[in-house]
This record gives sequence, C-alpha cells and structure tokens, in this order.
Amino acid sequence: MFDRDTDYPTAVASYDDEGVSAAIDWCVEHMQTDDTLSVWTALQSNLSNCDALERLVQRHSNVSHITGRGGGTPQGTGPVLMAWPDMDDIGKLVRYGHGIRAICVITWNADRIRSWVTAMKPDILGDGSDWKTPSAELDPIVMEALRSLTLTVKHNNTISAGFEKDQVVGVLLALRDARIPMDADAMQGWALAHGWAGKNPERLAQYVRDINGGKRPRARHVLRTDYIDHLRQKLASGDDPDAED
Repeated sequence: MFDRDTDYPTAVASYDDEGVSAAIDWCVEHMQTDDTLSVWTALQSNLSNCDALERLVQRHSNVSHITGRGGGTPQGTGPVLMAWPDMDDIGKLVRYGHGIRAICVITWNADRIRSWVTAMKPDILGDGSDWKTPSAELDPIVMEALRSLTLTVKHNNTISAGFEKDQVVGVLLALRDARIPMDADAMQGWALAHGWAGKNPERLAQYVRDINGGKRPRARHVLRTDYIDHLRQKLASGDDPDAED
C-alpha cells in the first residue's frame, strides 16, 4: 500500500554558486561510512552544465553519476543530489531507488517542483526567494480523500488499471461531482510527499486534469454513496493526521 511518508531528509537548492555549494555540503553532511553520494541528471551530458557537480563526480571515488534517461538508480546507500528534475523525475527515483538516505534537489524552474516543495517542506539552501510563494492549498476534503486512497491502493500496482484505477478515478469523480476544487499539481506534490512513487503521482495529476477538463475516465463504481459526506464527517470530528500540534 501507499502506507509510508517519505521519511528521509529533503532539501531544495537554488541554481547558483551559493546554492550548488550548499547542496553539496548538505549531501555530504548526510553521508555515513561507506555511503555513496549519487548525483542525478536527466541526461549524461547534463553534468557538464555545472562545473562544480562535474568536479565532484570526477574527483571523488564515493560519488557516482546516475541518469534518468537510462533508468539509473543509486548504487548502494547514500544521499542523492538531483540536478534540475521535475516532479515526475523525483517520483521515478523514489519508486526505483533503494537505500536513499536523503534527497537534495537543485532547481531550474521553481514552478515544476513548487507543489513538491510545498508538501515536503524541505530545507531551503541558497537563494530562497523562489519559495516565498507556495503552491495552491488543497481543499481539506481533497486531502482527506488522498489520505484515504493512500491507505487503500496497493503501492506496487499502477493506478492506470484494475482496482487501483477504479478506486482513484471513483474518488476523483466523486470530488468533481461534489464541486470540490482539485489542483492537479498540488495533488501530485502531496502524493509524492506521502509515499506515492513511480508514475502514479503523475497519473493522478493527469486524471485530475482530464476530469477538470470535462472528461469522465471509465471506472467501476466502488465507493459508498455517501463517500463525500463521510469525508466531511471525519474532518468535522477533528481526526486530521496532518494537523500540527
């Protein structure tokens, strides 16, 4: 099931000298004996875009370069320094990467990961001005629905077919029919922060975009008829696991 939150430290760094330097230092601080620091870029050639990262990989035997295009995953245990990913890239890394001790993201377009940053509340390194504006807040009913899905959908299954699709699409359609606003990017960011990985956060966001655009993806009805009322009652009872003490 999607029964785990991301339980390792996270950080986001600006793409400037100060931010990159801070990102490297942050990752090193989260290394333990025999760890490997994995530097992620989408393509092999992307590493040459940043001299500091290229030197880091070339000069240290406990630093490796992995790429998203080839499905590269960390070798062994250690932190991952992701240079210029989007939320889909983060999802794929989390889904297939094992032994991740910490993740630091160097940004190139704040809007591409803003929802992830809002949900994860990572350490801010370097110039933090991009993060003064958070992503759209999720409606409390939407958050309650996502928490419910997190506990009922099997983690290793795709939400593109079978029971998982029926469950996810059914919930989204119920929210839409109740005229509860859904923000695709914010929901994708929330899903990434709460253990959804691989392509499922991306698929969740696409379902939301399709439904907001007037489409009704096919799904067998699996929800109780009073599902939305049930969510409202849970919220009214004060049973909110995301609430701060």
